[in-house]
Amino acid sequence: MNATKFIGILLLCTLGVIGLGFYFVNNGDPVLGNKLVGFSTLFMFLILMPAFIVVRYKNKDLSKFNFNNKSKEEQEEEQDEDWDDKSRWN
Repeated sequence: MNATKFIGILLLCTLGVIGLGFYFVNNGDPVLGNKLVGFSTLFMFLILMPAFIVVRYKNKDLSKFNFNNKSKEEQEEEQDEDWDDKSRWN
């Protein structure tokens, strides 16, 4: 079983617990229902979402998502320029 299927199964279980929590809020113990909804929501956003992001972006080339379109040589040339030179303002 790969990680995305495992995360998907955990997501379905979490959604089921949220539904069970709403059932308890409407038909039974509202305190237990609110705890189930709250803890499963926390689990979904603090555990499942970062795990999904890590699994999806593992071994990906993220350099394509850079806003700077200049090559490395052009960036180095810009850094080498002397910005404190006041003679160009005359």
